[in-house]
Amino acid sequence: MTTDGHNPPSLLDRARAWRDADPDPQTRAELDARIQRGDVRDCFDPPLGFGTAGLRGLAGPGPAHMNHRLIQRVTAVLADLLRAEVPDAAERGVVIGYDARHGSAALAETAAQTIAGAGLGVHVFDTYAPTPLVAFAALELQTAAGLVLTASHNPPEYLGYKVYGARGVQIVSPTDERIAQALGALPAGVEIPQITAAEAETSEVCPYWRVHGDTLRAAYRQAVARPVADPTPPLRVAYSAMHGVAGDLVRGVLADQGGIELAEVEAQAAPDGDFPTVRFPNPEEPGALDQLTARAAAVDADVALATDPDGDRLAVALPDGHGDWQVLMGDQTGALMGDYLMRQADAARGFVMNTVVSSRLLGRLAAHHGVGYEQTLTGFKWLWKRALEREQDGDHLLFAYEDAIGFCPTRRVRDKDGIATAAVVTEMARAAKAAGTTLHAQLQGLYRRHGLSVNRQVSLKLSGDDARERMNGHLQVLRREPPAAVAGLAVERVHDYRAAERYAPDGRDAEPIPLPASDLIQLDLAGGCHVSIRPSGTEPKLKIYLEYLGAPGSDDLAAEQAQAVERLEGIGTDLESMLTDQT
Repeated sequence: MTTDGHNPPSLLDRARAWRDADPDPQTRAELDARIQRGDVRDCFDPPLGFGTAGLRGLAGPGPAHMNHRLIQRVTAVLADLLRAEVPDAAERGVVIGYDARHGSAALAETAAQTIAGAGLGVHVFDTYAPTPLVAFAALELQTAAGLVLTASHNPPEYLGYKVYGARGVQIVSPTDERIAQALGALPAGVEIPQITAAEAETSEVCPYWRVHGDTLRAAYRQAVARPVADPTPPLRVAYSAMHGVAGDLVRGVLADQGGIELAEVEAQAAPDGDFPTVRFPNPEEPGALDQLTARAAAVDADVALATDPDGDRLAVALPDGHGDWQVLMGDQTGALMGDYLMRQADAARGFVMNTVVSSRLLGRLAAHHGVGYEQTLTGFKWLWKRALEREQDGDHLLFAYEDAIGFCPTRRVRDKDGIATAAVVTEMARAAKAAGTTLHAQLQGLYRRHGLSVNRQVSLKLSGDDARERMNGHLQVLRREPPAAVAGLAVERVHDYRAAERYAPDGRDAEPIPLPASDLIQLDLAGGCHVSIRPSGTEPKLKIYLEYLGAPGSDDLAAEQAQAVERLEGIGTDLESMLTDQT
């Protein structure tokens, strides 16, 4: 890259410089038309922020949208950082994958050409690559970094850019902050060298350009598959790929297990960036799994599974005791998997993890099994960062999960992995069937022995130009003057993650929280209820996570569940009033 030291140009000058450097005729023409009208601000302000998920946004011109020029810029900044901080970065190279969204493949090609132009080796795939495969490849190939062009489960019009570091883990602060700062400081018209795959063959700049296919996919399948010596009893599994790119690998790992009759939702089996059968391709959205549960009921399946579009998350549905299909929340699947994997493993120096907005039931299960337990900030980047720290001290990770149906049952992928999770869930379902029971019955048994866990989420969206400022003000008041009670339940403890302290509502008995500062507040309430509140990183919205965690030994789970739901609904209503009426 070459830069200059000129003063910051006017917005129209920046727009002209961006237009002239934009390699995409479509976005260049769109921006040019806006320049002619003098209407460019919403293409530049605010720019897409580089943060937790890398970049994610709508397609369009300028730094406020996802486009080829933005991918050139952020990839060039990343290459600079890799050369400065990762030994042998050029020879280790960068692995780049993409999903089936319209535009992802082309943006991945631009990223690869930028990496080559920066003098680093390039690893690409011969077709779509689920996110867990890219995370696996970054670790397996020992690359300097990994990139995935995916917007995961966002609506079809979104595109995204996700970054793994040299250890196969998503980058965390302060690395993401350095990338964001360097990206913001880069002049709009800066020259960014590009080298194509054909040019790389004779280039003296790019060390290599390698294309990976069946061999790497086979290595991944071998790493995450869970074959059994005696695949009985046979298992009937309903499955939906949700128009995403994980289908082939899910079919493969289930075939490797043996004895599985797979009943797919055919209308959702092929990768399709239009996501034609779902309004919102997120398995957690109401109605998103209707076709899956209908298929499961029609074939009398033992379990139903759905991977999200990039394959890193897995939804699970089970028939209950009455034959009705119930979609599990992430914490329910996490409890079942955590208990199963801890029973299968050597507990000595093993540990499990989840995030601070996930259920505390996992901690009770870990204590029962004599396994270590820890919570981290939200996101697998924090889970695996801490896991690697503990593994350096001789501990070993058995399982990690977050409430948003993200699970990691393997140490070969340092991120959530819906494909590996599918293999574990089918193994669990078969083991339950062989024992004459079901996963649904086993979950109820966990609740009776260790305490009922009920979870709910509430989103409070604020409107108006000052919505984000008011949202931050609400949180500041909540920190400064925490309520004595919520919905009639006394506040027993306040956890202020921004100040990294937990204390009684009156400020007494303060103790540190040993986690990085985060814009999160938690309230422990009387009656086994817990509240977590954090702002959305992408829109003026407060996310509220509610949990009821009962005492072990319940003799009437149905009655306790109904009471817990009513209690959580009251807490949500009270908090909504509190957080929207503050001034």
